[in-house]
Amino acid sequence: MIKNIFFLTLLVSNLIGCTIIDGNSIVTGNARSSLSYNEVRIYRVAPAEFEEIAMVSSSAGHDFKKNSSLMNSAIHRIKEEAAILGANGVILTQIDERDSPSVITSYGSATAVSGGSTGYATGITSSVNRGDAYTRLRGIAIYTP
Repeated sequence: MIKNIFFLTLLVSNLIGCTIIDGNSIVTGNARSSLSYNEVRIYRVAPAEFEEIAMVSSSAGHDFKKNSSLMNSAIHRIKEEAAILGANGVILTQIDERDSPSVITSYGSATAVSGGSTGYATGITSSVNRGDAYTRLRGIAIYTP
């Protein structure tokens, strides 16, 4: 009974478990004093005046979460990466979301000959590919006056 409860707990925790989040930065300008990630603004178009601080990236993945949840996690992480370097903005340069699910159907046949006897087999298989379960962001960490 205890083994079953442990297995069920492990299974449920894996299904609802943590989102895998990663981020990194490459400093290309002058880093500043760290800020709170709440002070970092996301831009799709560069503001009129800014100072480049770094290239930043983030990714978030989980097989059972919606794209919007993964996007929110990736945005949070890229803002953290920028804030550590004192950037108060990130110009997003690339957004990659998970691929769409696809269905693959395969057909196969085989013939075997042994000792004068012949055997034939055919089969069809179908599988569903969920696609890439990650959202990836890339951008330029900036400081705006």
